[in-house]
Amino acid sequence: MESSGDEAQEDMQDMKRLPFAVSGSNFLTHKVILHFDLDCFYAQVEMLRNPALRDVPLGIQQKYIIVTCNYVARQQGVTKLMSVTDAKEKCPQLVLVKGEDLTHYREMSYQVTDLLLSFCPSVERLGFDENYVDITEMIEKRLADTPQSSFSFQGHVYNVAGDAADAKASIHPELALGSHIAAELREAVRSRLGLTGCAGIAANKLLAKLVSGAFKPNQQTTLLPENVGDIMGALSGLRAIPGVGHQTAKKLHALGLVSVRDLQLFPLTDLVREFGAPSATRLKNLSLGVDSSPVTPSGAPQSLSDEDSFKKMSTAKEVMEKMEQLLSSLVERMRKDGRRPQTLRLTLRKYSATNKWHSRESRQCPIPHHVGRTITSAGSDDAVLHLVSLAMKLFSKMLDINSAFHLTLINVCFSNLQAKGPSAGGRSSIKSFFAHGSSPKTSFSSPQRQDKSSPCGAENGFITSSVTTPEKTTKSPPSCDAATPGVEMEQRASVPADVTSPGSPTCRRQGDAAVTVTHGLPPDVDAEVFHVLPVEIQKELLMERTSQPCPLPSNPPLTSPQTSRNRNNTEQGVVCDLDPSEGGATPHHPQPAGKSALPGETTSEAKRLSSDCQLPLNVDPHVFSQLPADLQAELMTEWKREKPLLKVPAARKPARAKGKKGAGSSSQANSLLDYFKHA
Repeated sequence: MESSGDEAQEDMQDMKRLPFAVSGSNFLTHKVILHFDLDCFYAQVEMLRNPALRDVPLGIQQKYIIVTCNYVARQQGVTKLMSVTDAKEKCPQLVLVKGEDLTHYREMSYQVTDLLLSFCPSVERLGFDENYVDITEMIEKRLADTPQSSFSFQGHVYNVAGDAADAKASIHPELALGSHIAAELREAVRSRLGLTGCAGIAANKLLAKLVSGAFKPNQQTTLLPENVGDIMGALSGLRAIPGVGHQTAKKLHALGLVSVRDLQLFPLTDLVREFGAPSATRLKNLSLGVDSSPVTPSGAPQSLSDEDSFKKMSTAKEVMEKMEQLLSSLVERMRKDGRRPQTLRLTLRKYSATNKWHSRESRQCPIPHHVGRTITSAGSDDAVLHLVSLAMKLFSKMLDINSAFHLTLINVCFSNLQAKGPSAGGRSSIKSFFAHGSSPKTSFSSPQRQDKSSPCGAENGFITSSVTTPEKTTKSPPSCDAATPGVEMEQRASVPADVTSPGSPTCRRQGDAAVTVTHGLPPDVDAEVFHVLPVEIQKELLMERTSQPCPLPSNPPLTSPQTSRNRNNTEQGVVCDLDPSEGGATPHHPQPAGKSALPGETTSEAKRLSSDCQLPLNVDPHVFSQLPADLQAELMTEWKREKPLLKVPAARKPARAKGKKGAGSSSQANSLLDYFKHA
């Protein structure tokens, strides 16, 4: 690669105009970043677990590869990623430990990160054995308390030796202090966890990572701004630049760029044509040692994955067994994590003679809500079976099982992790759309003192319903049908009057009166927004808050004749239901005193179920009434999700039940509706 002096000079002028380009030593030293890299991490963990391995050549084996080895083995010629056969030839005394179970390594890795976090809040994980730490604020505090004449460096200074390094300390006091902090953190990790590692101290993440490996093992190195060109020029090739991957390097090679120097001198405009302005600018900066990326505290991982590689896998049975193994491990980790995954991703690597390591393909799908619950349920053994089924469906979309295939890697991943709670389900909660705003028009009903004699008990919220007419407003009795303990909120739902039981707005006939119902809504729901919703959506929201029915008071005060008539009918066992032949609300015949309207239920339970008036037409109410209340609520919610109510006149409902959609619904595989059909 050749470039004229004029082109190089012009290119450097372009770099000075870049937003993150080098503009002098002040820019490079405005931050101090540490990069920690633990020495032969897997081997150290095994030596801690078994101290007898500390002084013998040790290799960590995964399949047929030595993924890492201790320094005793390295002195005898064993290297990372060497095959087991070659390693044994180099070192017959090599002790091999299986390292395919990553549990111990993962746990120790988080202990290291937690220890670093106890010193500084700005820690970013980079794999199991590496961490970035931004110590700029720590240095600013120490600078004020450190005499100017006492600055010195701990450890090595890249390309600077002896007395010259001490002379540089007064010029770069922030880096000198950074070297002392790095030594303190390394000593804390060694004394508390028994692990040694290297550290790099520099002005950004890129340079800190490059310089941390200058002296190994268990040493540290500081990079001064004036030596950035030296370390960048010493890199073996473009792939040695952190952030330049396989595909990017291929494109750069196609442009004739082989060395870091080639990239530094290549015209930025030509680079923009190939990669676009943002990527071209980033590549140019990286080649010059400029990295503006901040240290981002990692927090909890955003995904959990497990994988395995092999020489050849070519049958569906082998694939299923491997998926079951990987998913079992992943589910166990997920339960320890405590969150619930929303997405399953499957990644396969197909064999390719020309592209051995970089021919991966991925597919993903949402995890159904009921499967997500089994993942986080410690007592459930069904999670893996459901997940294997999902994974095999993804697999069949990526490969033809009936044709020959050759896999060398399988990876399964849980992503989109969410904390368990009301909003962790498969559907987004509609309640989030009704949070109180700052509008002065928003109003709330005044809290009312709860009557201790209320049938709901002292711990439940006080709920009232009122019937409003143009002439007068009358109060009807307290109801607990949708109560939430300790919650008081007003809901207004304008529906026709002549309801057969209080609090059942969907069971209605034509009339002139309007019903305003006050239910136990959550305190973060805006009542004014809520009351303008369709009645069906209001009832669905309220049903989610209902767990157990609460009986109505026996002698409520009634002043409206219409309400009194309806209330008396209900007390005698008359409940509202939809008549399939007429599409209207039809009362059942009264039951004898002490008997319930629906067998197996209390009278109040029958009122609650019948007031919903939303059972699918092919569900037998008698069978449905025998179910526990919580199962009834779950079924009702599921039916609403699969077959939302349509706003059509009541007279058209029988036609919909006999139509194509109804027939299709009743024939769905594995449908719970099949168990509740009329006899």
